[in-house]
Amino acid sequence: MTTTTNHSHTLGAPVVALHSSASNSTQWRNLLTALCDRHETFAFDLPGYGDKSDPESTTSEMSDVALGIVGEIELMGEPVHLVGHSYGGSVAVKISLMRPDLVKSLTLYEPAIFHLLDNDTPSDQMLLAGLRSIETSLRQESAAGRPDLGMKAFVEFWNSHGTWEGLSDKLQNALALAAPVVLADFNRCFGEDWTIEALSSLTMPVQVLMGMDSPSIAQRTATLVFESVQAAELVMLPGLGHMAPIHACEWVNPRISQHIARAERCAESFSWPQQVAA
Repeated sequence: MTTTTNHSHTLGAPVVALHSSASNSTQWRNLLTALCDRHETFAFDLPGYGDKSDPESTTSEMSDVALGIVGEIELMGEPVHLVGHSYGGSVAVKISLMRPDLVKSLTLYEPAIFHLLDNDTPSDQMLLAGLRSIETSLRQESAAGRPDLGMKAFVEFWNSHGTWEGLSDKLQNALALAAPVVLADFNRCFGEDWTIEALSSLTMPVQVLMGMDSPSIAQRTATLVFESVQAAELVMLPGLGHMAPIHACEWVNPRISQHIARAERCAESFSWPQQVAA
């Protein structure tokens, strides 16, 4: 499935949005609607989700996922404003590193670039160990035929204790079925080998959004991008968590729209009116 919202009088570059793990392209519907007066807008399902839920999707590497989106962007014929949330953010970073010529601006909400935390810093190692324990639980519960228990731990890690019980039976079942794909997402993220120094090569306008109530590991990856990309902007959102692009889009989407508008209307395009004496 590809979620698109198009308008006959678009003015700016296309917008491409990539969803988080255990989600799908429809999470960006409100953002696409908000931008469609000025942009062609696209949100693609990543491998394993929506119409791309084929068996091969669980074995591909991050570069394969990125190349799939690169092919879609190339068909558009011009650089795009690229938006990514969590796992989708890690794919967006990969695309930007592989093909910076295709990215006019980059917006990231807490990208899942967890492999950068596998270093000699004790605090990063502690954060990584916490996430690894969630992955291990999901893998073990899935192998034991209890993917719902593994996905409960996954969902509550990124949200809060008790979140799972508040979900409908239908949504719980859908999330349990997504367990193999989420594990594949983990594999892709942890399988990356580009270094933090690579981020310094990004020269397009970059905005990083971070929820102040998000897990520490998500805040850490967000600040890593901010600290490593020259002139990147960090937007800290009080009272919001990791899943805010879905659950609090009315607060997140305006910041994304603002960043895209700034990239479209750069300072060079402005001219001050001539002063006329009264």
